[in-house]
Amino acid sequence: MKWGKSQWLMLGGAVVVVVLLMLIPRTPSGTNAEVPLAGDGHQGHEHASMDQRVAEAAALVQGPDPMQGIMALRGILAEDSNNVEAHWQLGLFSLQSRQFDKAIGRFRKVIALAPARADAWLELGRSYAAVDSTALAKEAVLKYKTMVTDPAAQAAADAIIAGSTNEKQ
Repeated sequence: MKWGKSQWLMLGGAVVVVVLLMLIPRTPSGTNAEVPLAGDGHQGHEHASMDQRVAEAAALVQGPDPMQGIMALRGILAEDSNNVEAHWQLGLFSLQSRQFDKAIGRFRKVIALAPARADAWLELGRSYAAVDSTALAKEAVLKYKTMVTDPAAQAAADAIIAGSTNEKQ
């Protein structure tokens, strides 16, 4: 059997495709295979903004190895202990993992750094409610309610207050 010009072109094209597939990176663009951990001396993100690093670390927490993201957030806080967004993310993850005391500490830190951040007051209230600190929960949610103008948000705050009050009766 003799090969014609079209068969040789198809074989050459297949070889080119295989070679190109072998040369492309294994990690999708926009994701980093490695995230710097606290104290590891890795400087791979020197050009990334702190907010971008926090966002990447938060995304890692939602992935298959959440501790890698938590450690990255802790590393960010080792560099900048007043990074509001890193404290916020760690507070949310503490709340998600039912570590309410840690969540309370994180949200209190967020509020100390950014007192006008209404969502921090709401999550602080929810955290207090989870540990049956009804008075503190009510105080935090009332503060949130004074900061928001959306009627739906205010109604949700009223429901949280009513729910925490009813649970104690």
